[in-house]
Amino acid sequence: MWIFGYGSLMWDGWEKAFSCNRRLIGELHGYSRTFNKLSVKNWGTKSNPGPTLNLEVAGHGICTGIAFEFPDDQSNNLKSYLMKREGKGFVFKSQTIVVAELGERLALEPFYDGKNLLSTSTVHQLAEQIVNATGTSGRCCDYVRDIHSELLKLGIDDPVVSEIWHAVKASP
Repeated sequence: MWIFGYGSLMWDGWEKAFSCNRRLIGELHGYSRTFNKLSVKNWGTKSNPGPTLNLEVAGHGICTGIAFEFPDDQSNNLKSYLMKREGKGFVFKSQTIVVAELGERLALEPFYDGKNLLSTSTVHQLAEQIVNATGTSGRCCDYVRDIHSELLKLGIDDPVVSEIWHAVKASP
């Protein structure tokens, strides 16, 4: 069984509890990261939501992340854990990913499809929302900074994340 992570799943070590066989760089073609999931608890509030990561269809886009391989007998435990971790509004879709050194694999990916989706916004508007949002986990701008930093540590330069992070840094 394969799981594809494009955000915090890539670096917080959750996979160790489920006997992960290996973790490799993977690519999800036709999608890109986007900050269109509005956090009304962890990184914002209902009155001042914080834009957080999700995936969106992007024609020729490629989302580079981490592909985790698990023993098939962990399938039910993994799905249960991930549903609880990601929360309401997330669905897990089986998508074909390209795994470094192995080729195509079918993997589950979390997609947010709930009621807290942000409609289109400019980079400036997103940065302003991010700078002004704080939730139970902290400031949304720290969330974006940490994502940018962790992606770079993994050797992943995501243009969407970089553009938003630079706009956040430039915001007053």
